[in-house]
Amino acid sequence: MMDRKTHYQDAIRRIAGRIRECAPEDLVERFSVCSGFDAGSYRPCHPSFDGAVCAVDGSNAIILDAGSFAVAAARASVSVYAGDMRIRCRTTPLEIITVNPGAGNEDFDALFHDCFRHPPKVPLNHDDPTRNAAVIRDTLEYWAAMEMAAELDTGDLIVLDGTLQVRHASHDEVIESLLNLCNLRGILIAAVTKRTSLTWGSGHPIVPAAEGLARDLDIPEPWYLCVSTAEGLIDREETHRWKQRGGQYVARMHPRAQRAFKVEIPKYYNPEMVGRVFSALACYAGDGRVTGYPYPLLDAHLTTKIGIDAVEQIRQEIIRGMDSLGMSLADYTGIFGDYHDEFDRY
Repeated sequence: MMDRKTHYQDAIRRIAGRIRECAPEDLVERFSVCSGFDAGSYRPCHPSFDGAVCAVDGSNAIILDAGSFAVAAARASVSVYAGDMRIRCRTTPLEIITVNPGAGNEDFDALFHDCFRHPPKVPLNHDDPTRNAAVIRDTLEYWAAMEMAAELDTGDLIVLDGTLQVRHASHDEVIESLLNLCNLRGILIAAVTKRTSLTWGSGHPIVPAAEGLARDLDIPEPWYLCVSTAEGLIDREETHRWKQRGGQYVARMHPRAQRAFKVEIPKYYNPEMVGRVFSALACYAGDGRVTGYPYPLLDAHLTTKIGIDAVEQIRQEIIRGMDSLGMSLADYTGIFGDYHDEFDRY
């Protein structure tokens, strides 16, 4: 039997080898051949936009976890910019909910009804409390986006953090209603993903492949590339879990951007509408903090983020609420005590 050091080193080499398999030395050459993309496939965009950009983002955090159930917090924020000026900022009330594993979730049902005036068509049955909390955060994000879609002017742009796909079937009709409302009112919509699972060629990451080919072809930034136009390129088994609503793009939105992003746009947009979306994103990608990322989304993220201090404050207020009901510290420890807290002391 090998010693622990050798076992560890073998594991590191194995993992590094798997990473190399995902991104081989000839990744760009393979991508070029497989996709058929050339310099003409990459579209330039001029950073210019005469409308407002409305960014929507949300946050969630587990506050307490008893194993049999957990308590989470979630909220969403909206930041609307016109030029360099933030003209609107909203944050939903901080929702404190239980996220029990198993069948159904009363807090989710009530929140969904409050937001959309009808019950969810599918109960929240995930076994993972963190995933449950993310679905509740999505509910707040979609509600905030629907509210803004009813208020913005024709030609404005809504930018979601993430994707136009949904992680829970109850949101299937919600995202369709959002897209229909935007289409009816002439409002553009897109989703920008900071980290994507989208792959090609049985597991190769698509963003670095598209970036590498752009460098080899000397494509100047900002540019965008529709990767869903190449037949059979995308690993559909990774992306067909929910109905595809959007065209998949890779975009590098500023010359000094550290990296490109995946962007999803409704598949029925014509080339002029697509170009207008990317001109808007490039126009708002010059913030020096995260150059290349639309700064209205950065602002919404920073506004809505539930940090460690907020989590601790909520936790202490729950403890005080338990105390008012005659529950003791021993009761609290019996329900929510975690030996990892004790281990961390040593």
